[in-house]
Amino acid sequence: MPKAENVGEEGSVVINSWFSGKKSILADFSIGTIDHLLLMSLKQKHLFLRHLGLSGKVVVIDEVHAYDTYMSSYLEQALVWLGVYSIPVIALSATLPKQKRAELMQAYYFGKYGEPIEADTGLEDSQAYPLLTYMDGKEVKQLSEFPKSGNSKINKIIRLNSDDEELINKAVRSISEGGVAGIIVNTVKRAQKLSQLVPDNIPKLVLHSAFLAPDREKLEERLQSAIGKNADRPERMIVIGTQVLEQSLDIDFDVLFTDVAPIDLLIQRIGRLHRHKIERPAKLTEPMTYILGINSLGDYGDANEAIYEKYWLMKTDYFFPDTIRVPEDVSRLVQLVYDPITDSEIVGIREAQHQERLIIEKERQKAQVYQIDFPSPTDTIHGWLDRDRRGVADEASAEAAVRDIKESIEVILIQHTQAGDFLLDGRPLSDVQDYEIAQQLIRLPNAVTPNIEKTIKDLETKTNNSFSEWQNNIWLKGILVLPLNEQKTVSLNNWQIHYSNTLGLMYEKEDQDGQKTF
Repeated sequence: MPKAENVGEEGSVVINSWFSGKKSILADFSIGTIDHLLLMSLKQKHLFLRHLGLSGKVVVIDEVHAYDTYMSSYLEQALVWLGVYSIPVIALSATLPKQKRAELMQAYYFGKYGEPIEADTGLEDSQAYPLLTYMDGKEVKQLSEFPKSGNSKINKIIRLNSDDEELINKAVRSISEGGVAGIIVNTVKRAQKLSQLVPDNIPKLVLHSAFLAPDREKLEERLQSAIGKNADRPERMIVIGTQVLEQSLDIDFDVLFTDVAPIDLLIQRIGRLHRHKIERPAKLTEPMTYILGINSLGDYGDANEAIYEKYWLMKTDYFFPDTIRVPEDVSRLVQLVYDPITDSEIVGIREAQHQERLIIEKERQKAQVYQIDFPSPTDTIHGWLDRDRRGVADEASAEAAVRDIKESIEVILIQHTQAGDFLLDGRPLSDVQDYEIAQQLIRLPNAVTPNIEKTIKDLETKTNNSFSEWQNNIWLKGILVLPLNEQKTVSLNNWQIHYSNTLGLMYEKEDQDGQKTF
C-alpha cells in the first residue's frame, strides 16, 4: 500500500489522494471508461497499483472496435500484460474488423504463452456474423453457429445533401403523421445548432458529452423512458445527439439521419433504427437511414474530416450500399472497408491512403514513447518509470496521453450570485453533500483554453480564494471551480461560456464589447 500523505494531529491517517473518490481500481468491482484499462500500459506513478487492481478480476471491454490506432496500441499492450497475469478478458463488438480481432487475440496470447498464435487457425479469415472467438488452452477456436434470431431487417440507405434548416424540415416532415426521428451528428456544436432549429411544437431531446454528469444521467433516463424497450412512446419527437447515441443506450428510432462516419460506426447508429418490435407510423414502417455530409467521393466537409480520417470515409462511402440487411451484411461490409486489399477498387484514394499510413506510423511511434515495455521472464517492476514520463504525472495528463488528445481542463460548474453559491439546479452549496458537488464536473473545450497552464493557474487562484477549505476535503481536493453568473454565463479567455440543462455547455467568441448572445 502507498504511504499515507500525512498523519493528523490526533493520529488519524490521511489517505493518499490516488484512492480518493472514483479513482481507485482496487475495489472488487470497477466500472469505468477504457482509459482506466489503458493506463496500465502507461509509464505513470501508481502503475503497479493499477496492475494489482486488475488482478483477480475478469476484464470486460465493450465496443472494442471504437478505438483508433493510438489507443489500440495501448490496448494491445494492456492485453499482453493481462495475458501474463492470466486475467480472463471478454472483448465485445458487433462491428469488429477481422484484422483487429486477430491483433487483439495475438496480444493476449503472446502475453500468456510468450509466443505467437500458430498459423492456419482461420483467425484472420473468418467473416461470419455473429462470431465467437476464444482460447481453449493454447488452441484458438471460433464458433459461428448460433440459433437464428429472426430479426433480420432490410434498411434503405439514402444519401442526403442539405443545409441544417432543410435537414430539420425533412425530419419534421418525416414524422408528420407520428414517430420518432433520430439525428446523430459528429460534433456537439452541430447538435446544439440543429436543436435550436426544431419548431417549438415538436418535442425534442439533445444528448452529447458536454453535459454535467447528473444532467446527462437524467437525459438518458428520460430518453430510455420515451423510446427505450417497452416505453410509452410520444406521438412525435426529434432526438439529436452525437456519438453517445451509438452505444450502450437501448433506444429505438422510427427514422434515422446521421452524419457520415466510418462504416462500423454507421452500422452501430443504424442499430438504433427499428430496434424493437413495435407498431410503427404508417409512413415509417420501412427502416430508412439518411446519410448526411457526402458532397462527393472524397469530399465530406471540413468538420467531418476533422473527426474521422478521409481514407475511412472514402472507403465507407464507396462500399456502403443503397440497402443493408442486418445482421447478414454487417461483417461483410466491415471487412470490405477495413481490408486494405480493396483499396485498389477506389479511384482517387491514393492520397488519402498515403496520409492514413503516415498517421498510423506516427501514432504508433508516439504511443511507444509513453508505454511500459513488453514483459520478459526476468522482469520486475524495478525501472518501469525510468523513461521520461513527459508530463503524465497527473490524471488529466494521463488520460490525454492514452487518447492522443490535447490535455484539457475539468472544472466544477457552480452559480455565483449575490445571494450565495448554488449548484446549477438551484440548490445552495451549503445544503448538498460534498460528493454531489464533485459530480458537477465538466470538461472545457480546448478552444477556450489556448494557454492551458495559465488557465489552470487562474482557476486555482480563484478556487483557493473562495473555497480554500476544499483542499482538506477527500471529494473536492484539487478540483477547479468555474463560477457562472445568474444567467449561467461566464467570460473566460475572451470566450463567452454558457450552460443550459437542455443544450449543455455552449461557447462563442466574444465580440468587441465582450458580449455574445446564445
